[in-house]
Amino acid sequence: MMNIVLACQYGASTDLLAVKMQEAAKRLQLDAVINAYSFTRLEQVVDAADLVLLGPQIRFKKKTLQEQFKDRNVEIMVVNTVDYGMLNGEKVLLDAIAEIQKKENRNSH
Repeated sequence: MMNIVLACQYGASTDLLAVKMQEAAKRLQLDAVINAYSFTRLEQVVDAADLVLLGPQIRFKKKTLQEQFKDRNVEIMVVNTVDYGMLNGEKVLLDAIAEIQKKENRNSH
């Protein structure tokens, strides 16, 4: 099972995207947990996450968060701005899966 965490300033806009991603996961018959939070709650949820997706509006926090969570087994990625704005849950989900698979391939070598 994949655990994907979306994070934005307050968790509201990513909540809409998380719903679209959940719908896509169901359609694609993927076993995934997808939740949205304010980036201030990441410390509480990051350990269970395979991937943290940042909303484009907080892309500037990526390096800080990577440093903060460098000892955790989690990738941090910024959601494509167009896909975010269009609430393209399936595309964002497929991008997230690709990133998780890259991580798994790196860890297996």
